[in-house]
Amino acid sequence: MNQFSLMLIFCLLSTVMVNGQKFTQDIGLGVSASTMGVGPEISYYPEKYPHFGIRFHWVQFGFNDSVHINLADKKSLDIKPTIQKQVGAFYFDYFPFKKKRWHLFAGVSYNLKQDYLFNVTTKTGVSLGGIDIQATDFGSINLGIKWSDWMPAMGFGYLGNIYKNRVLLGIDFGLSYMGSPKLQVSYEGFLETTTLDQQIPKLERNIRNYSYYPNLNFQLKYLLGKSENSKKE
Repeated sequence: MNQFSLMLIFCLLSTVMVNGQKFTQDIGLGVSASTMGVGPEISYYPEKYPHFGIRFHWVQFGFNDSVHINLADKKSLDIKPTIQKQVGAFYFDYFPFKKKRWHLFAGVSYNLKQDYLFNVTTKTGVSLGGIDIQATDFGSINLGIKWSDWMPAMGFGYLGNIYKNRVLLGIDFGLSYMGSPKLQVSYEGFLETTTLDQQIPKLERNIRNYSYYPNLNFQLKYLLGKSENSKKE
């Protein structure tokens, strides 16, 4: 079991075990770790409206490690990804229960930066449909995909105390709608003899089935306001 799996299990167990009492209502500073990346978060829980809250976070994610795929007959493909993502998100929370910290959320994210680029080459050549294609004939394939800059999101979550009504741990489950995809394809080599360009609109329509992106988000935050006991004094 890798470190990420252990961290995920720990966070899930911690979320179930945290206290659900009323916490201090004020500004919170923390960190957000989600399926879209990791970054800082600021939240506000107004004392006058205890059933509501707002959150803003900025997260980023990057990956550019090469991937080597072994095929049959000692053939292989080399894929060089360039994945970079920076997202700013604003969420509105609604807490329907007085003591329990289960809540619904809705909001919108904005892609400050989104690069999903893949370069495919081979040093050994490949076999496609029983036809051997030499490395020099294969050439290279550059594939990119771009989603909408704006992504509406909604879901539910839990926010609970883990230390003196000031340190909070939260978890959200939801979906973000990424809009219609746009493919960016360029190539040289054997694909130049195909009608791939004519198939791109059809491919884009098929990829729309993946426009809903699962959003799993953990937050760890510290509230800056006065404690409830201080306010009563």
